[in-house]
Amino acid sequence: MSRRVDAILVLGVELDAKDRPTDELAARIGAGLDAMERWPAAPVVLCGGVLPGHARAEADVMRGMMLARGADPARLLCERQSQNTMENLRFAKALLGGSKRPHVLVVTSDYHRLRAVLTAGRNGMRARGFAVRLPRDAAWRTLRLKEWAYTLDLLMGWQDEGHSRPAFTQRAFDLVFSGRGRRDSGRRA
Repeated sequence: MSRRVDAILVLGVELDAKDRPTDELAARIGAGLDAMERWPAAPVVLCGGVLPGHARAEADVMRGMMLARGADPARLLCERQSQNTMENLRFAKALLGGSKRPHVLVVTSDYHRLRAVLTAGRNGMRARGFAVRLPRDAAWRTLRLKEWAYTLDLLMGWQDEGHSRPAFTQRAFDLVFSGRGRRDSGRRA
């Protein structure tokens, strides 16, 4: 068995237009199931709320997928409030309760891993990533560029509660988030 894991956090990704899981979300669920096998005592927090334009919470869709593949329902906790990565991790930590600095394994996509782990640390968790490798296509390259911008945003403290990005940086973000890529630019801030 490898290093200590107090909890496994599986981060959601926006559902398709019919509130079904995307291939990326299905890959994250597969990785979450693999992590459950490796750390059989760790609870699993499924992270993702109901986004604008959707009727279902990402966490509920993930739970259904995991149960259909034989996951133990007693291990699954659903975090249904979040709208972005910072909220995913803030609300997940609250669900975990007692431990002041839990050791968590953050399951996400490869382009998102660095920021997800840094964000977990920002929320008082000792984190490491468990990343799903996605195809290196044009959409992935765009997502990776967006992630670097969001990571800078995080490192500058602009994602912390009560803070916002200064106006002078908004032009750069507008350029990066000009509509290219697979997801809404505001989705996983």
